[in-house]
Amino acid sequence: MLKKQILIVEDENVVAEDIKKILNNYGYDVVGIIPSGGAAIKSIEKLHPDLILLDIMLNDEISGIDVATSINNMNIPIIYLTAYSDKDIIERARVTGPFGYLIKPFRERELIATIQMAFFKYEMEQELVESEAKFRTLVETTEEGISMFDIEDNFTFINEAGAKIFGGVISDFEDANLLDYLNKFNKEKVYENHNLRKQKKSSRYELEIIRKDGRKRYLNIIGSPRFINNKYVGTFGIFNDITDKKMSQLKLKRTIDSYTRIFENIQDVYYETEFDGTILEISPSIEQDSSYTRKELIGKSIYDLYYNENQHDLFLTKLTKEGHVTDYEIIIVDIDKTLLNCTINAKIIEDDDSGKVRIIGSLKNITEQRKSEAACKEYEEKYKMLFNSSIDAVLLLESNCIIDCNAAALKLFGFKNKSELLNLNPAAISPVTQENNKNSHETFEKYIKQTISKGNLKFDWSFTRNNGDPFPVEVWLNHLKYNDRSLIQSTIRKKD
Repeated sequence: MLKKQILIVEDENVVAEDIKKILNNYGYDVVGIIPSGGAAIKSIEKLHPDLILLDIMLNDEISGIDVATSINNMNIPIIYLTAYSDKDIIERARVTGPFGYLIKPFRERELIATIQMAFFKYEMEQELVESEAKFRTLVETTEEGISMFDIEDNFTFINEAGAKIFGGVISDFEDANLLDYLNKFNKEKVYENHNLRKQKKSSRYELEIIRKDGRKRYLNIIGSPRFINNKYVGTFGIFNDITDKKMSQLKLKRTIDSYTRIFENIQDVYYETEFDGTILEISPSIEQDSSYTRKELIGKSIYDLYYNENQHDLFLTKLTKEGHVTDYEIIIVDIDKTLLNCTINAKIIEDDDSGKVRIIGSLKNITEQRKSEAACKEYEEKYKMLFNSSIDAVLLLESNCIIDCNAAALKLFGFKNKSELLNLNPAAISPVTQENNKNSHETFEKYIKQTISKGNLKFDWSFTRNNGDPFPVEVWLNHLKYNDRSLIQSTIRKKD
């Protein structure tokens, strides 16, 4: 360890030598004995010792106080040596910031104790200066806001980052109060945290502020109490702007809420499974379409619900090959063994973080649709059988034109092929006027409208055969709806 270097500035040689001897005995290195002020300044600038023992009253134009003043910016601790205790001299010396005084004559123990105390004080001050420098650097460079408030929430300090967060510059907060940036609700939150401060408690909380430009910002705050002599004097706060994070959280919450509402009310059955079919999630709508509960299905394999294992294998092969499946028809078995016709949509997805493969998709119960389609097909077949086997002539009309007819109609009108009748208006195979002298085309249009309004209509009519001969008939019109099409069935019976 290097010895502390001490310079002695003393014009009494005997005193200086005694001091040197004592210092050497205690392990200090005396780098010189200087008798005059001018020489002392030059030596100090050259040697830059760790400490200076400086006689206040030198036999020179330059006093010890002048020396101390001259080297004040060199940050070297000074201990004054003096044979005087004059208040004016001591006051002049005090202004230079010495680390101690020794009144001549002084004892060895007093000298060493004063030097040791000076070094200790100097080291403490240096540590404090270094600590303050670090703190100042931290406060000035951090992106977090740092502020202090008195007990009435007046700003007593704020750093540049904090001022920026509040929407201003440091000078804007010289007479500012925190409450100027709060609404009524948030003032209550600050008051609650004040009570914690008075109890010597710190706290972390979120606070919404309203800047002078009217913009809202959300802050995350750590507040700590400030006490001086056991008296509460205010709050020390560290804060950062979490507005973007807060907005993302609110957006995420709205998204989750929307997803939850959709998930809970969706008509189709949404599901998510492991690749092996284990159900991870399934929407509550499964309880509307089957006897299963959502709870009892989670953890169960969706493939166990398939009626036909081959169907499962075919589905999985197609899904694996294409990565997705759309409107794939399957049959699943309900808990009570009822068979349910369903269409399934599915897609393979891979988790970016874990690399796990999952399947998401939806099921749609089309059992009733299939039953309806089957019933409709059965009705069509029965209708077609009656249509074709009827002994009465039957025309099927759409938009007042013939779109179909049975064999009896061809025979009645004297045609050989349906194509000869199709797309004709019934008035086209009628005389220009009926027996009541009314125009056939206008009258038939009127009857069509009445049929659509009432559902059915019966009337007498005259048609014309293919050879031009007129003949009287009875006509029954019936309005039909088929696959959103408006049709008219015309049943014709020849009068005897």
